[in-house]
Amino acid sequence: MGTLKPKDTDMPSNTEDLLNQVFGELSKHGVETSTIRLVDHNIKHGLQTDMRDDWAGILNKIIEADIVVFATPIWWGQPSSLIQKAIERMDQIDNEYMMSGTSPLTHKVAGIVVTGHEDGVQHVVGTLANALTWFGFILPPEMAAYWVGEAGPPMDQDGEKRRKNMATNMMVGTMANNLYRYAKMIKENKAMLEEKM
Repeated sequence: MGTLKPKDTDMPSNTEDLLNQVFGELSKHGVETSTIRLVDHNIKHGLQTDMRDDWAGILNKIIEADIVVFATPIWWGQPSSLIQKAIERMDQIDNEYMMSGTSPLTHKVAGIVVTGHEDGVQHVVGTLANALTWFGFILPPEMAAYWVGEAGPPMDQDGEKRRKNMATNMMVGTMANNLYRYAKMIKENKAMLEEKM
């Protein structure tokens, strides 16, 4: 999760709240979830997997998962700098994928959660979806959920407004169902899928 708010802050994270809503829907399918809050880890700038920081451990958790949700606020029309850093650190996987034809992320299902004010959702989803497909992730239809609040303050009412928003709630349910269905379909047919590669 790319929120810029550390775990020990008193400020609520809209991104975390919406991600937890998606996880709540996934849990109805028996999916176990966990959150990696990038801001609370030492992640260096760079393009390698192992740079003697926390990234290699985070990447291992991503590789072990069947479903990975990238959650980010919008900052100046872009994904957060932490999500961008995570994408950059996955560059070595992309290089290895091009050289070997295999990726440890093949048969992993990915989704995207975006929060923010004003606009930028389609740009952020498009930017992340582009990178994730090149890494080998499978992106189901309607694999994103978002909420973009009104311009300007008061922002302390965002959570309440978002939870009442019919469109966002519908996206959360559809996203969770599609992530689950695709991950289940892949898991049940993994042997056949790997034969054809």
